[in-house]
Amino acid sequence: MNQEISKYDLEITELKSEIKILSERISIIKDNHLKHIEDKINSINKVMYTIGVMVLGQLLWVITRALM
Repeated sequence: MNQEISKYDLEITELKSEIKILSERISIIKDNHLKHIEDKINSINKVMYTIGVMVLGQLLWVITRALM
């Protein structure tokens, strides 16, 4: 009986350490990797807006030339 309790205590301790490691890894992913992904997405959005403004400018130029 006592040996079973010791075995379960050891397993619980191992599980607690694994949970702690997983928690640290999740916080690293959340704090570091997601920030880099967000930065890359923001730079892609800036490029897309720039391209959109350029296309709009070209379209307006074509329309003004067609009306003259």
